[in-house]
Amino acid sequence: MNMMNSFNRTIDYIESELDGRIDEKEIARLSRYSFALFSRLFSILTGYSLSEYIRLRKLSRAAADLRNTDKKVIDVALLYGYESPDSFAAAFKKFHNASPSEVKQGKEFQSFSPLRLSLTLTGGQTMKVKIEKKQAFTVAGIGTTAGAPQDFPALWEKLFSKAPHEVLVQLGNGQSFGICTEVSGCKSFTYTAAYDVNTEHREQAKKLGLSLLEVPEAEYAVITLNGPVPDCIHAGWKYVMETFFPEHGYRHAGSPDFEVYAEGDMYSLSYSMELWVPIVKE
Repeated sequence: MNMMNSFNRTIDYIESELDGRIDEKEIARLSRYSFALFSRLFSILTGYSLSEYIRLRKLSRAAADLRNTDKKVIDVALLYGYESPDSFAAAFKKFHNASPSEVKQGKEFQSFSPLRLSLTLTGGQTMKVKIEKKQAFTVAGIGTTAGAPQDFPALWEKLFSKAPHEVLVQLGNGQSFGICTEVSGCKSFTYTAAYDVNTEHREQAKKLGLSLLEVPEAEYAVITLNGPVPDCIHAGWKYVMETFFPEHGYRHAGSPDFEVYAEGDMYSLSYSMELWVPIVKE
């Protein structure tokens, strides 16, 4: 319930500042997550990036202002952060299928409502989850910085161009990971394609052009995922955010989380892997 209240307070704040400056620090304070982590979890939960959600809400509010007030198009454009009437008109028409002037004159427009997180009755979804403390370990791989979750197959291809799977599995116990870690003052995150690496193989990993990441000891919710990638990963995160966190009183700890891959056909309905989400009690 605390997570739901924090989410809705954060959305209320964003709604109150659509015609002003949305403060990333205030989002972090209200949500109790860093700005980068809230943005990422928001995207997982809603299917929209936070920036896209804010953009659509501004365009929806702008249409209502044009229809219901005497404000000029240029004033509405500036109010919602557009530097010129032309850039505003282009974005407005793409979303509403009508120009600002046409909407002002009475043409219909799109309405994009504010989001609210609420408890719903769902149909018996279950996943295998265990709480487990993992000792500190080290991985070696390559990463890329992004502002929102996305698919990263190209990054894995780049990793395998440095060394084939057969070489990478020899660096440690053979476990491969997709890792999300906050960077850049908690405003973005890094996704790293990596393999476990033992102490005696660190120098070899560096010679392959790989970066080392020291993962501290942490407690995780370990979720067993079944089905093809990336669908099973998306389903796992939805379960964590919508069911596991609210029901058991946990929240994301803010440390790295892991997609833990297994050998086999990743696109098969019978594929099985794990998701490790670092947790703390609310």
